Amino acid sequence: MVVDYQFLEVLCEQILGKGASIRWAGVVNDNGIILNSKRRPGLLPLLTQEENEEYVISAISRHKTRTKFETKIGKLRYAFGKYEGLNRATIPITTHHYLLLTFDKDEKNFDSIIMEKILPLVENNISQFVESPMEKCPASEYESGTFRCTTCAEEFLTKEDADKHNHETHKQESVYANE
Repeated sequence: MVVDYQFLEVLCEQILGKGASIRWAGVVNDNGIILNSKRRPGLLPLLTQEENEEYVISAISRHKTRTKFETKIGKLRYAFGKYEGLNRATIPITTHHYLLLTFDKDEKNFDSIIMEKILPLVENNISQFVESPMEKCPASEYESGTFRCTTCAEEFLTKEDADKHNHETHKQESVYANE
């Protein structure tokens, strides 16, 4: 996929605008590389750039361990860590892209900010993260049952769910990544 850095910069800026308690927003790839990030103006970071990059790699690594059980318990919407100095969220965008956020330590409404403001923004821009409506997953992920709708790029855990969604929602036959 060709990365549109201008889009990512605008997206990070829009995310910061979704809540006064959002400290930092970053879009990263599945290798833990920060593609773009924005920090709230006037904010002094708690970690150095090097420490933040190390944290990103560990956050993506932890996320990958969580996907093991998605076929039984459903797709992870986001993971949240509450620290003494701040709160952090990892939000999978696609199998290859993640949104990482930090919130002020006293923010209590993080769930509603993420579910009602951040996720809809990400979902409305999902096409920017896929090469085509049918993003091919790497072979290792075929085995875990990742299927993507050919029209809206929504992910499903089974071929049957992807077919049903595509037929009922978009009135067309489904093409899926796991053939």
